[in-house]
Amino acid sequence: MTSPYAVQIEDLTHTYFTKTEEVTAISKLSLTVQPGEFVVLVGPSGCGKSTILSLIAGLLTPAAGEIKLFGNRVTGPSPYTSYMLQKDGLLEWRTVAQNMILGLELRHQATADAIAQTHRLLDEMGLSHVTHHYPHQLSGGMRQRVALVRTLAVRPEILLLDEPFSALDIQNKIHLEQLLMDVLKEQQKTAILVTHDLEEAIAIGDRILVIGGQPGQILHTLSVPADIRALPPLEARAHPAFRSLFDELWREVNAR
Repeated sequence: MTSPYAVQIEDLTHTYFTKTEEVTAISKLSLTVQPGEFVVLVGPSGCGKSTILSLIAGLLTPAAGEIKLFGNRVTGPSPYTSYMLQKDGLLEWRTVAQNMILGLELRHQATADAIAQTHRLLDEMGLSHVTHHYPHQLSGGMRQRVALVRTLAVRPEILLLDEPFSALDIQNKIHLEQLLMDVLKEQQKTAILVTHDLEEAIAIGDRILVIGGQPGQILHTLSVPADIRALPPLEARAHPAFRSLFDELWREVNAR
């Protein structure tokens, strides 16, 4: 039977061990994400948000509990996911064209068709003119767009996004938010975003989870109304109900 969930997490616990102590980052966390849903994780630093992404990606092994992607148990790095971080991670000695197919090469998927699709994505990002440039020749916003192309190139079903736009100015941030939303809707992808930007969370998310406590747990869930979700990120920020949602989210995050 096919699972109705893109992501299913049950009683997840993860513990770090240092030289002097044992630290439980998250405890008995359960969560489901529907296919095509955009879920955002917010909360104070150190509450386990990035740890949750790393566990879903199969980069960490939980101390207890289980993670399934489309009904398949995660036991290591998964072909279902692709991970984008705050730092673009572009290799300075490779051109844009070479950087954006790095994931394809690592997964042994760099076929002619896959590379052609990557170039089409780059064109959609408005960067077809920088194919032969090196990263140092690009602005911060351009570098993040190339990183987004690289993330999407492997055609993941689930995008894991760890503060990918936090270092950008507001114009580039909103532009990349829109590009991301356009791609997710067109390709019907699932996404989980970690951000400290509460406005960003409301402007692009379907459902927002407040993570808090030590160890981290889900303390509050906020569903973004459909009329806001239907708007582009810039227009969403101007919606009459946006400020009240922001105030609610602010109170929940800062009450923990």
